Amino acid sequence: MPPPDTRTPIRFEALDGWRGLCACFVVLFHFHGYSPLYSSSLIRNSYLFVDFFFVLSGFVIAYNYASRLDSWQGVKAFFILRLGRLYPLHLAVLLAFVAYETLRLTMGQPAFTGETRPSAVITNLLLLQGLGIHDSLTWNGPSWSISTELWTYVLFALVCLWFGMRDWMLVAAAFVLPLLLFLLSKSGMDTTFDWGYLRCVLGFALGVACWRVYSLAPATRRPLGTAAMTMLELAIVLAVAAFVSAAGTSPLSFMAPFVFAAAVLIFSAEGGLVSRLFRGRVMSWLGMLSYSIYLTHLLVVTLAPPIIKRLMGKELWTAMPLPNGQWVMAFGRNDLEGTLFYGVALAATLALSALTYRWVEVPGRELSRKWLRRPRLNAAAAKPQQQS
Repeated sequence: MPPPDTRTPIRFEALDGWRGLCACFVVLFHFHGYSPLYSSSLIRNSYLFVDFFFVLSGFVIAYNYASRLDSWQGVKAFFILRLGRLYPLHLAVLLAFVAYETLRLTMGQPAFTGETRPSAVITNLLLLQGLGIHDSLTWNGPSWSISTELWTYVLFALVCLWFGMRDWMLVAAAFVLPLLLFLLSKSGMDTTFDWGYLRCVLGFALGVACWRVYSLAPATRRPLGTAAMTMLELAIVLAVAAFVSAAGTSPLSFMAPFVFAAAVLIFSAEGGLVSRLFRGRVMSWLGMLSYSIYLTHLLVVTLAPPIIKRLMGKELWTAMPLPNGQWVMAFGRNDLEGTLFYGVALAATLALSALTYRWVEVPGRELSRKWLRRPRLNAAAAKPQQQS
């Protein structure tokens, strides 16, 4: 039997652009700069863009694999490819954080405590840190979503293998999971290390539902002309921005996966001028780097302030009041400095992401493909049409 197909995949380019843009908003969300940007409701609520990742992942994974997970060989091939996609960068960033904590320890600074406690290294190595084991985020905080996504892949593969993907399952998930999150989460959709798995499964299931609609109605993927599709795309972009700005951690935030599902469906058609913009060179580049942007940015956010402080020889933290009456320590001494540091943090993240994509992500994926080509795995499912 011939080896699995390893040709260059076809991509939903506009959705890739979306993913890159969402990753950049998550970077801004995690950087505390003394700037009007920090108080922007859109940026302060940008944690919700993680739900876009979950929905898009469900759509893309179902598009690629739903028909291939009908045997254990197909499941093995699927899992090898997904591990090759997720794990190398996760491991590299985790080791970088461990190295940083070790450096702090040698300098007599507090290290390996709280979120960076040694016991959490094991759960992070096993990608279990997002399954309610800990009482806080640990090490590379954003990796909680990588943990939940990996185990959502396992659930998806087993459902496809044992039952086949049924529409009633997706409907049940769309009704039951938001209710469970509403009952269990104390901070709206901003649940991570505790109930993040339910959050991920909900978004993923809605993404699979988007794929069902997309695959069952091929004739209606571009039912409107370019002008009408452009207006529809503009409307959903504005709706997403307005929703994220307004939702916060209120009960409204539980609707985030549904709003993003609408965006995925509309932009999967790539029928308007906004899609053309999202398929442009810059947005495509951001989409290509999106996983690295998401997984490396906290390292930059953690290291940038002490490095800049050492270079400038000054204390650059300022207590900044928030609209809710609370205070936060923000980087920078005035609006100009704080806003500039946002740009520095984002630029540094993009530069680091370009390196990790080239030297970690790509080799990791190639290694998984080589493993899949081994003779005893030649019967596994062919490589999918598109990567996630």
